[in-house]
Amino acid sequence: MDIKPPVCHHCKHSGRIRRHGQARSGLQRYLCMMCNKTFQVSYIYQGHEGNIAKHVKTLIAEGRSREEICRTLGVSQRDVDRHIYILESE
Repeated sequence: MDIKPPVCHHCKHSGRIRRHGQARSGLQRYLCMMCNKTFQVSYIYQGHEGNIAKHVKTLIAEGRSREEICRTLGVSQRDVDRHIYILESE
């Protein structure tokens, strides 16, 4: 059984990752020694997933409202607004 090391969500490196305790939810946290940031491989709340911004961008392009995006992705309107703000500032 070959276990792949997790990949950092911030800098995309996988070589220098260390275990860094557990989150309150009980999920394993990791520390990237390259960028010195912590992350989890998976999250209970979907608003913290890295690909949410891509989904929000796609749904906006389809003409969906903020409320529809919230229901579709299962995240709060605050998170959708934050991603929309980030997309508009790029």
